[in-house]
Amino acid sequence: MSSLEEGQKIVEVAKPASTAASMAPTSAAACLNLDDFEKAAETLLKSKAWAYYRSAADDERTFSWNRDAFSTIRFRPRVLRNVRPVDLTTSIVGHRSTMPVYISPAAMGRLAHTEGEKCLARTAAAHGIPYIVSANSSVSFEDLAAEVPKDTLLFYQLYVNKDRAKSEDILRRVAQAGYKAICVTVDAPVAGKRERDERTKLDDAAAADLSTQASVRRAPPNAPDGPQDKKSQGIAQGLGSLPFTRRLPANCQPTPAAASESVAAAMFSYVDPTLSWADLDWIRRASNGLPIIIKGIQCAEDAALAAHYGAAAIVLSNHGSRQLEGAPSSIETLLEIRKFEPQVFEKLEVWCDGGYRRGTDVLKAIALGARCVGFGRPFMYALAFGDEGTQRVATILREELKQNTRLLGATKMSEVLPSMLNTTEIERNLYSGPYDSPVQTILTKL
Repeated sequence: MSSLEEGQKIVEVAKPASTAASMAPTSAAACLNLDDFEKAAETLLKSKAWAYYRSAADDERTFSWNRDAFSTIRFRPRVLRNVRPVDLTTSIVGHRSTMPVYISPAAMGRLAHTEGEKCLARTAAAHGIPYIVSANSSVSFEDLAAEVPKDTLLFYQLYVNKDRAKSEDILRRVAQAGYKAICVTVDAPVAGKRERDERTKLDDAAAADLSTQASVRRAPPNAPDGPQDKKSQGIAQGLGSLPFTRRLPANCQPTPAAASESVAAAMFSYVDPTLSWADLDWIRRASNGLPIIIKGIQCAEDAALAAHYGAAAIVLSNHGSRQLEGAPSSIETLLEIRKFEPQVFEKLEVWCDGGYRRGTDVLKAIALGARCVGFGRPFMYALAFGDEGTQRVATILREELKQNTRLLGATKMSEVLPSMLNTTEIERNLYSGPYDSPVQTILTKL
């Protein structure tokens, strides 16, 4: 070996740990906030799993804005009020939730932990909050329903298949399994351009790498040495030929090229891009009348249309900034609805997701009329620690909500009011018109 090679080897051996790794918490108990789980997951998960969870569209400016938008809103707290009792409970599509928080649908939980989405379902049951099970869950929705008490607030995320009969079968089985609502995701007729994900395309070699728990975690404290239990497999529905997708729900079938695409592109290969408002009645009938939640509303017009077509709730969402770069944050859409279609809040529930990381973020949405807020990535990152991690995320959110509700001068969610916020700065970014109500246009034509 040459002296140069020896020198290089010495440098490599002596190389200190990265700053991110050295600062990352090593246990769920050491995580003080939701960002800590992201730091931990980045060091625990291998690149393919991390890229899928973390990826966002294009240059990821929308990803940053989802977070930054909250800093443009200031509180106007009230004082000298008795805030000893605090009640965080709320009603979500007719069901009691212990706080205005739910677990958002996110796919492929077993990339982080062998129990995957089972941890999320158990957390929802333990904390009395809803969990929207991803259509691309790595554990079947029927297995998840069997994992938790029947009164657990399990909702199902639907991507409508190009073969409608397959979606009808899924909806029938979801209703039979005891799910409480259907969440129709409408902002993803095709996959967004997620470059972190695209750089780790799932060719056959990558699929084999992802097929064992040990290969997708850098330091898997609870991972087995062998392949995942095939009974629960179903990751990345639409990648049927891959070794970790032996048990695909009937809702999804792969395109011939799916195995060489990015995770996101492959998963969306079965989605019907022709879905329209008129299809909501079909979904309602196929699911035996379950409440319909429309996820992916990004403007006041579509919020009004959702109310007109009978949705029980809408989720203001840009898909976690994973679809259209430049889409508005949910807080901006919330303000736009208040400006142009305020009657929507009386006709259906308005939910939000995307970039929320603090109890104060939730309170800002509640003050502007939201019923509840969804958290996706934080729970997926927390799966690096299994049940302990996901339970810890819910506990942190509950503690932050209680503390900051008191500091705001309120004791229950109905007391968190618009007058407690200064939104002057963010309102400068709102759409200013012209505006024509789409519902009024429909009624005029009748």
